[in-house]
Amino acid sequence: MLKRLFLYILITTIFTISAYPQVAGSHRYNPLSDRWAITAEGGVTYAFTDFKNPLPDIYVRLMGEYYFPTVKPLIFGLRLQTGFGYLNGEKGIDGGLSKYPFDEFQTRIVLGGAGLNFALAVSEVVIPYLYAGASLLYFDPMDSLGNKLPNNDSTKYSNSIISFQGELGIRFLFTKSVSFNLSGTINLQQTDDLDDVVAGLNNDAFYTFTAGFSFYFGGLMDSDQDGVLDENDACPETPQGVRVDEFGCPIDTDGDGVPDYLDQCPQTLANIRVDQNGCPVDADGDGVPDFLDECSKTPPRVSVDIRGCPFDEDQDGVPDYLDNCLGTPIGTEVDKFGCEIKAAEPELPEITSFVLTGEINFEIGKSYLLPVAKNTLGNLISVLNDHPESKWRIEGHTDNTGSYQLNERISYERAASVADYLILNGVDNSRLHVVGFGPDKPIANNNTVTGRALNRRVNLEMVGTGEDFEGYYETPEIESDFKYNPVLDRHVGSLIFTDGRSYCYQVSSWRSYTKAQREERKLISKGYDAFIIEVNNIPGLVGIWYRVRVGYFDTITKANRHRDNLIE
Repeated sequence: MLKRLFLYILITTIFTISAYPQVAGSHRYNPLSDRWAITAEGGVTYAFTDFKNPLPDIYVRLMGEYYFPTVKPLIFGLRLQTGFGYLNGEKGIDGGLSKYPFDEFQTRIVLGGAGLNFALAVSEVVIPYLYAGASLLYFDPMDSLGNKLPNNDSTKYSNSIISFQGELGIRFLFTKSVSFNLSGTINLQQTDDLDDVVAGLNNDAFYTFTAGFSFYFGGLMDSDQDGVLDENDACPETPQGVRVDEFGCPIDTDGDGVPDYLDQCPQTLANIRVDQNGCPVDADGDGVPDFLDECSKTPPRVSVDIRGCPFDEDQDGVPDYLDNCLGTPIGTEVDKFGCEIKAAEPELPEITSFVLTGEINFEIGKSYLLPVAKNTLGNLISVLNDHPESKWRIEGHTDNTGSYQLNERISYERAASVADYLILNGVDNSRLHVVGFGPDKPIANNNTVTGRALNRRVNLEMVGTGEDFEGYYETPEIESDFKYNPVLDRHVGSLIFTDGRSYCYQVSSWRSYTKAQREERKLISKGYDAFIIEVNNIPGLVGIWYRVRVGYFDTITKANRHRDNLIE
């Protein structure tokens, strides 16, 4: 009966321990792993013999143990043990031993043996265990006065037998080196002589109940209890409960240098600079991380778009928080304050035209300047010097007397003579354009003396400022296959652009290519050389823009005049 009970308890306990879920400490070394233990315990015995009333008696034992290395909560170990104590019992009223001359017995026991420990670390402190083993048991039945009992004295049985132990216990670790233990052990053997009496059908057995202390030595050191031994642990101070890699360092899934247990952004893309929380750096604090921020120096508290750039409602390149002129029409050139740039009107000289008559200022039939002409031109030289940006055309004219070729030549020579005099007096030749019209542009009737005198003249007229003006009335001759090069496109002011070869001016700017085409066709139908260029790198503007231009002009002055005529 007792054997069956013990077997049932043993099998049930083994299955319970084996089926225990491997959760607690699954990433840590078992606290008993690779450790030696010396244990001293004391307690009581409780015998089941033919004497019906068992009495408790003393029992002490010493043990030496070793536990194998493991990271599992279930650990196996070996035990060597020795014990000493007494078994005690008495007949009782219905003892059933009427023929036996003694009413009680006290058997001295000494045992030594070995076995296997099965321990389960349910936590770092509490460790229940099961022990199964065998011992050589020496027993010496005596009476209450210490005399050998009759059968013991007559040596009817052997005092040394094999005893089998099954033990359930629990250890409470005070520190890593000391535990307090409680245990209960059943001892079974193939004899009925522990009480010196053979009676009944069952062999004698006894229980021991002990308490004591174990002292531990050696073992695998895993200070942070992460499952990686200190000698292999590159991060020996990892907080408990943190998942670690094979080197004992906290897992960093996205490889940003911030371990997962601290990482508030655990899926950061590779090679992205992050802050101490593992989130992409946002230097200007606008809510758009630097790796997506196209405007990474936005001032604090400025609203931004998905690109991290300040809003620019009128798309003029000046963000709203700096724009003093919100709502500027698209395509308008603006200053740094977001206001339309208006071309400065140059200050014009008081004199913009001048006429030298032929008889007074030139020798008859010649182009040589007379002194009176030089004196007259002195006033004009002062005007030219006061307005160095002004451009002048010098036209020579004659009447229709004489051959056409002669008149054309002398008209040019007289105009050139005036130009030479101006240049001699400090006027840059790039500011002057000389042309001889001969008799082609009379201002009076050549049939009268007075009329012919008026037609013989040299006109000086200011025709522009700034850029070269030569031939500004004429349309430039552009080859039929000429194409404006948008790659070299450069803004030169007042919506005038150049590719280094010719000039054009901008009429409108569109987000829709269809609308830009409609504007282009409209201009072409009116005889303008219209075309479209595509731009997508405009600071402050989102997406692709289609700009409608009119060309092609060989000077900026011509482009300006043509644009003004179109607007009018």
